[in-house]
Amino acid sequence: MATTQILGPVLAFAKHHPFVILLCALCVYLLSNRYQRKLHRIPGPWLRSISTIPRMWSVYRGRSHEHDLALHRKYGSIVRVAPNTLSISDPQEINQIYGAGTKFYKSRFFELSAVYDEEGLVPDTFVLADKELHSRMKRNAANAYSMNAVVQMKSWLDGPTDRLLQILGEHAAKQTPCDLGELLKRYAMDAVFSLTFGKDLDFLRKGDQTGMMKTIELFTDYMAIFGQVPWTHRFLLGNTTIANWFLGPASASQDDMIALAAAQIAAATHRAAPEDADEDEPTTGTTLSRPHTFLTRLLANARANPALLSPRDITTHAFGNIAAGSDTTATDLRAVFIHLLAHPPARYADAAALPYLAATIREAMRLHPSVGMLLERTADEPARLCGRVVPPRTVVGVNPWVVQRDGRVFDEPDAFVPERWLAGDEGRLRRMRRSFFAFGAGAHTCSGRWMAVVEMTRCVAAVVAAFDFELAGKGEGVGFTNRWFTGQYGLEVVGRERGAR
Repeated sequence: MATTQILGPVLAFAKHHPFVILLCALCVYLLSNRYQRKLHRIPGPWLRSISTIPRMWSVYRGRSHEHDLALHRKYGSIVRVAPNTLSISDPQEINQIYGAGTKFYKSRFFELSAVYDEEGLVPDTFVLADKELHSRMKRNAANAYSMNAVVQMKSWLDGPTDRLLQILGEHAAKQTPCDLGELLKRYAMDAVFSLTFGKDLDFLRKGDQTGMMKTIELFTDYMAIFGQVPWTHRFLLGNTTIANWFLGPASASQDDMIALAAAQIAAATHRAAPEDADEDEPTTGTTLSRPHTFLTRLLANARANPALLSPRDITTHAFGNIAAGSDTTATDLRAVFIHLLAHPPARYADAAALPYLAATIREAMRLHPSVGMLLERTADEPARLCGRVVPPRTVVGVNPWVVQRDGRVFDEPDAFVPERWLAGDEGRLRRMRRSFFAFGAGAHTCSGRWMAVVEMTRCVAAVVAAFDFELAGKGEGVGFTNRWFTGQYGLEVVGRERGAR
């Protein structure tokens, strides 16, 4: 009777004032976001603590790196950037979150990049949260990604590099502006194809005829934005029907990339002919044909132990090189030239020689890492980060853009100073190296980092030695958007060959 007396007026009120009830429900939901996770004592903007919308909007606009950096400079080393997400900027916490034996694993953000085939989830190391499977995949391809292996592959860069120099020479001869940023993007695609397969598709001359570059950009934009609310993926591109209808040619282009990788593997399998081994070869004594490519090394590993590296695994690694290794390297290359062209000519000239070249590349990657968002992780048990207790299943992460501008580690953190990497106190250099996060850290350090370094070293040295550039229109059109990758645009230059008057 008492219950009826209470519910009656409530139901009557709800019937006549539904919007008031909805508003009350919304307030309860937002307040529960702020307090139920016991994160309300973590500093950060109040709006970020009640809704994911501010962060999602920041990512959509492509400015989340700016906002994250500003928040850390205001609130400190740990900031609540979404109801269940904490951004960490203290370099000393990198090892706990990403290092060997960490309790943290990849968050649901990465599920949006998952690819499935008839066998189930394709074991891409970028996506895998299963630590044992991730470790196996990386271990079985480690010798193909090693520094020694990649250095031996570098002759495969001759074709793309010569082609780039030829195109730049044509523009220099006519004194016509060229989009150096676009050329570097195409170069990066040709370069990673050459290192992986021993041949490329001549993106430099033909452009993106296959739609591969556009497809990669489309998928990373989607991942960055909707990765903030990963539960929506199953209703969007995680739904096959919706994906096929919405993506159309882009979905077909992704399938074409996988098919191309598989076709190159099949062709290389027939060509492979064992010769002399070196210290990078599998310990079974299985050998590789010369000259080396990434693919021939993996095929040798598979011949040595077919149970450990299947054709599907090889296709996954090869496809991963293309999908993850082109935009990142292109962004890093553009960062190098943007910073060199913004500084005195003497510094530009110095960049052609080692060790200044290596320092220039590292400093450009410090100021403009190719990834400008949190590398998200979560854990099933509590953790202590930056002196705060973090509840289980809280998403945490470090943003390379933020941690590499930490004033406690880097003097003049916003300034381009390659010399900082060349000399100085060994303790300071060690702290800077530990804080360099452009390739990630720990077990999830980028497998293809040596590929990227060799590509950049070869390209920058060759271009700087051959040409002088100046920004067209004083560089007023140069900018970038950050949706996972921090790809730049508007790098229009006018060049002349060295020694030409």
